[in-house]
Amino acid sequence: MVTIQETGAGRIGLAQLEPSDREPLRRLFYRLSAETLYRRFMSPIARLEQVPTDRLLDVDHRDREAIVSVDDREIVGVARYFRQPGSDAAEMAVVVADAWQGQGLATRMLAALAERASAVGIQRFTLIMQADNSPILRLLRRVDPSAKLALSQGVYETTVPVVAWMINLRVQPSACCSPGGCSVRSGTLQARVVIGANA
Repeated sequence: MVTIQETGAGRIGLAQLEPSDREPLRRLFYRLSAETLYRRFMSPIARLEQVPTDRLLDVDHRDREAIVSVDDREIVGVARYFRQPGSDAAEMAVVVADAWQGQGLATRMLAALAERASAVGIQRFTLIMQADNSPILRLLRRVDPSAKLALSQGVYETTVPVVAWMINLRVQPSACCSPGGCSVRSGTLQARVVIGANA
């Protein structure tokens, strides 16, 4: 991992995921509940061996990027994008470990991810999420209130300009603390926001 925001004073740090981060990433998925895994991958995961770790570690920091939240050298959340070939659009996904949900980690990771995407010419994020995932829908409405959602078989799909993520997800540097330092709100903040085998 390459640190982009330091951990300190109960604050969760952010880092770029590297291909060598297999073990910390694998440990993240062991922390996720069955519901969180289902929302991230939009299908039931019976065995953690089914999680496509190799694909998730396939980052080049241009067409494929991943930002992680780090607490005491452990990954507790990951947001990533995968550029659609020959396009200025990328599919995007985010997940936060259950004990760290509701603290703004998804917001911080997505803001950092959007900045990186913009720097390499990505202009739009494509999102796919379950229609009953209220937290990610609230976040989406905060980012782009005019986003058009297409519903098919209980799944929403939309495209949002990267600049909307950058402008509307500005967070204070002191935001987010460890589970011991802040109260954890109930509910599921993570979401599987992209479909297919890419992000």
